[in-house]
Amino acid sequence: MKPPVSFAYAAALFLAAHAASAATVTLSGNSVDFTFDDALVGLFGTPTVLDDTIYFTPTDFDVTSLNGAGLSFTDALVNISVSPKAGFDLDSVSLFERGTYILLGSGAKWVEASGQLSAFDLVDPGVFSAASLVSTPTTTIGLPPNYWDATAGIDLDSATWQAGGGINLTIENFLIASTAVSGSMAFMDKAYIGASFVTSSVPEPDDYLLMLASIGLVGFVVAHRSNRP
Repeated sequence: MKPPVSFAYAAALFLAAHAASAATVTLSGNSVDFTFDDALVGLFGTPTVLDDTIYFTPTDFDVTSLNGAGLSFTDALVNISVSPKAGFDLDSVSLFERGTYILLGSGAKWVEASGQLSAFDLVDPGVFSAASLVSTPTTTIGLPPNYWDATAGIDLDSATWQAGGGINLTIENFLIASTAVSGSMAFMDKAYIGASFVTSSVPEPDDYLLMLASIGLVGFVVAHRSNRP
């Protein structure tokens, strides 16, 4: 007869299996790199990078309320480390999301897509900024399904952000649907989530020295001309 497996041993096996299945993945854009834990993408699904945009096309990120069930709610969150490539600086990030919704019956009260985009400096986490999603109206009744979209953005070009430094980007999403009476349906899904970065080039140290030398040479020429009789 096998001895019973202790809780601590079972927990250790679970954590070991989770650690073995998780993997840190880095996807490269034109001027930024995106790093994330592929075991923690959840409802977002596996992302794709195009240029300097990281985007998700989830297949089961949705919520439904039927026949007066009241509020139905689902949410998901993903964290992404974003690092500019050498010679680049992060200027801004904009989030665009899109999906569909259906409201049927007199008791279909409402659907709503909400969430927040937030970023903090990887070197100094005290430097933080956040923006709430702003969605188009989701009030049209009937079929076919109607489209909705939402946006948010953060300026990363102020003096508080470290030049050439990276950020941790968090995308937090909520979907809510509600019905009040029998014979009604409220449904909403999320089909696309994309975070796009704008970057600018940062002069290398040698470029700074060359620029300063050029400024000094111009100043010398101007001073020399002004001293001519």
